[in-house]
Amino acid sequence: MEAIVYISHGSRSNAWNEQYISFISETMKKTIAPIQAYGFFELASPSIGEAIQSCIEKGATKITVVPVLLLSGNHALIDIPTEIAEAQELFPSIPITYANVLGSDRLFLPTIVNKLCEKGYQQTGDEMVLLVAHGSGHEETLLELTELTNLVREELGSTVEWGFLSREPHYLKKVENFLSNNGSAVYIVPHFLSKGGFTAKIEKQLNEVFSGEKRSRIVLCNPTGYHQELHTMLVNRAQSAKKPIIKTVKG
Repeated sequence: MEAIVYISHGSRSNAWNEQYISFISETMKKTIAPIQAYGFFELASPSIGEAIQSCIEKGATKITVVPVLLLSGNHALIDIPTEIAEAQELFPSIPITYANVLGSDRLFLPTIVNKLCEKGYQQTGDEMVLLVAHGSGHEETLLELTELTNLVREELGSTVEWGFLSREPHYLKKVENFLSNNGSAVYIVPHFLSKGGFTAKIEKQLNEVFSGEKRSRIVLCNPTGYHQELHTMLVNRAQSAKKPIIKTVKG
C-alpha cells in the first residue's frame, strides 16, 4: 500500500503547529493514498522517522515524503533528505521517494493578488510589489523566487521584485531604491506560511528604518499563508515524487 508523509518545519509555538496540523488534515482528506501521516523536521512531534515508521506499521509498502515548504533551502535540500536516507537504511525493502517543495507554482497567483487587493493595491505603473522570503544561498531557491516573481509580474503587468529578510539581496535595499527613485508605494508580500515572527520582524525593521512620509508609502500585506490552492499543489507534488538527492553544501 502507498503512503504519504507530509513534513513541516515545526515550531516552539503550539499555535503554529496546530495551524499546520489543521491545514494538512484537510489535505489528507483528498485521500490520494490509503495511508497518510504528517510530521515535523524539528521542534515538534512526530518526527520524520516516527511518521515514516507509523505508516510502515499500518502496512505501507511504498512511501512518499512531501515537504510542506514554500521554497528550497537547507531543510529541503539537505536535512530532510538526510533523515529520509536514515529511514531508508532502517527499512531497505520499503522504497521512499521525495517530492519537490511548492516553489514557483502558478497556483500561488490568486492568493498573492488577493493579499495585495486586501491592502488597496491599485496596479499602477508607479507601485512596486515586493515578495520577501527568509533567505538561502542555494541556486534552487533563487531560481524558484525568480520564476515566481516573473509569474506575478506577468499577471499584474507592473513592477514586481523579490528580496530576502536575512541575507542579500536584502528587501530593505529594494524598498529604499524604489522609493528614492520616485516610486509612489511599495507593497510587501511576506512569502511565509504563517503570520508569525518573520512578518513581525519585517514590520519592526520597516518602522526602524523608515519614518514619516516615506514609511506611509510602504504597505505590509498579510503573508502568503495557508490557502486552498496549497491542497492541490501538495497533491500534485506527491504524484511526481522521486528518489531523494542530498546536497552536500549548505546555502
